[in-house]
Parts: sequence; structure tokens; C-alpha cells
Amino acid sequence: MRTNAKTLPAKCILIAMMAMISGCENQTISNIISEGVPSSDAIKETLTITVPPPSDGLEFESNGDGTCTITGIGTCGDTDLVIPTKSPDGDTVTQIAKYAFYDLEDIDSITFSDYNYEIDKYAFQYGEFTSLNVIGGAPIFKESAFSSCEDLGSITFANCTIQIGEYTFFSCGKDADLIFSNCTGILDKRAFQYSDLLNLTINDCELDIEESVFSSCENLTSISIIDSTIDADEYSFFSCGDSAIVEMSNCSLVLDDRAFQYSSLGTLSVTGAALEIGKSTFSNCEDLSNVMIDSNSVLLGEYAFFGCDDLTNVSICADAGSDDTIEIDDRAFQYCEKLKSVIIGKGAIDIGEYVFDGGSDDLTLSIAGKKYTADSIKNGFPQ
Repeated sequence: MRTNAKTLPAKCILIAMMAMISGCENQTISNIISEGVPSSDAIKETLTITVPPPSDGLEFESNGDGTCTITGIGTCGDTDLVIPTKSPDGDTVTQIAKYAFYDLEDIDSITFSDYNYEIDKYAFQYGEFTSLNVIGGAPIFKESAFSSCEDLGSITFANCTIQIGEYTFFSCGKDADLIFSNCTGILDKRAFQYSDLLNLTINDCELDIEESVFSSCENLTSISIIDSTIDADEYSFFSCGDSAIVEMSNCSLVLDDRAFQYSSLGTLSVTGAALEIGKSTFSNCEDLSNVMIDSNSVLLGEYAFFGCDDLTNVSICADAGSDDTIEIDDRAFQYCEKLKSVIIGKGAIDIGEYVFDGGSDDLTLSIAGKKYTADSIKNGFPQ
């Protein structure tokens, strides 16, 4: 019996869930799920994912050149569907056709392994399966390929290069866990917009997250980004979260203008090599209470945390070395009315105008070990 074993590094809490595959005795596939937000010192574990043989009975259409397209479910009776890379005639699959698995019923899971082809528009739209696993390869997901798959509770991308198109997972999920592990690629505009995601974990990845990808994902309670390089565009997480705990550790991060604006976040913890936050990135996150940033290079743009009504404590490079750079632009924390404690470490510090204007009357500021009042640095930090 043929198997395809993958070794998946994951710096998070991993649980292997064994699922019997129809017609393939003793074959298993492991889903990865997380329990809350993994801490930055979580032990790195190794999980072997065993992918069973591909499902039989699907419909294929030959392209006449040694390649083919999957066009439908055919006579396949598997409840755990493993998409093949070749047809029974030996043609290499280059595409899953538009609407091929539209409104798919009586299926529990979909698995792609070592795929290097295209999943066309609406291919799985409105499907009723609960689990999706993408393991290895370089798949291309076209517009709305999985949109409105409302029963999805687990979505895993592991060890692959991905290109996820616009609206690919728009309005999908049911308290879903979404995991990217050891992946590179692009998440295109609005890819997961309005999806019912509960936990998002990005581990050991290099991803471009484009405009509004996770916007209006209002049920997110945890966002964990570990050992990754992330470039998140404007509005990428706009108005998302449900008092979400956000942890970004050992990362290089660029969070563009308004990336998290109007989001419901509880706490924000960022550690890593570099952090660049654009204009109004976290502005009007009214539930955000604590911010901790500890990076070698920190840039907070104008209005970065403007109007965060419940923000009480901010720590920026509290234990920084003299070679660290900290730049906080104009009005970054303006009108954070409950802000009481701000600690900023030493190094090359540049603080703009009115950064803490409109804050609490009893705000205490400690910068490079010295005490200041908000009024004393109103027009900028003395150099």
C-alpha cells in the first residue's frame, strides 16, 4: 500500500487526529489543531502526516497532451476525499475545473498532497465538508474556490508554496482553526473575508497578506504568528476579532496602514527582529488593554494606536540595548484616555509630536530609564 509521509515542523500545540479513509484500511491522515495561542517558548514538535492513496472514481477530461482536468465527483464513494495528481490513464492533472465539486455533500474531508496545479473558480463552493488539508506542492487557488463552505472547522496548509486568490475562502468556516505551517506564498485580497475563524496560527512561514484578507472575521479569539516573515497590506485584519489575544514572536513584520483598525483585540504581544507599523494600524481598537513590543527595530507610524479607549499599559523594548532603534511617529497613542503606564527602553529613540496627547491625567512615562510627563514631550522627545 502506497503512502506519502510528510514531516511537519510546528511550534505550537499539535494533536494528531486519526481518521479512517474509506476503502483504505490502516491509512491515516493527521489534522493539526491548536488550543489557544501557543507561547513563544513552546517546544517545537515534529508531526508525521501520512497521506493515504488518492481516491478512485473521479471524473477526468483528457487535454490530449498527457495532461487532464478533474471535472467532477463521478462514482467516488469516499467520505475522506484525497485528490489525485494523475488520472487512471496516467495523464497529469493540471486543473480542477470550475464548479467540479460545487455544493459537494456526504464528504468529511478534502486532502491535496504535492499538488502543483490550479483549482479553478467555484470548484468547491458551498461544499459541506468539515476539514481541508493542503500538504506539499505549489497549488493555485482561484477566485471563490472554497467560498461559502460554511461547515469547515479545520483548514491546514503545511510544507507548501501557496497562491490563494481573491475571495477563495470568503464567508467560510464554522469556528474554524486555520493553520499555515512551513509555507510561503500570497494570500490575495479578501481571501478569508467574513469567514467564521476562531484561531489563526502562522508558524515558520513567509507570507504576503494582501488587502482585507481577514477583514470582518469577527469571531477570531487568537492570532498567533511565530518564526515568520509577514507583510500585511492595508485593512488586512480590519474589524476582525472577538477580544482576540494576538502574539507575534520571533518574526519580521510589516503591518501596513489600518491593518488592524477597528478590530476587537484584547492584548498584543510582539517580539522579534523587526516591526514596522503603518498609519492607524491599530487605531480605534477599543478593547485593546495591553501592548508589549520587544524588537531590535521598531517603527510605529502616525496614529498607530490612536483612540484605543481601553489601553492602559504599553511596554516598548523595555529591556532594549543601546543599539536598538525606536521610532514613534506623531499622535501614535493620542486619545488613549485610560493609558496609565508607558515604558520605553533605551537606544536610538525618536518620538514625534502629540504622541500621548489626550491620555490619562495620571499617565506615567519611563523613557530610557528616566521619568517624563506627557506634556514634557508634547512637541517631541528631547534628543
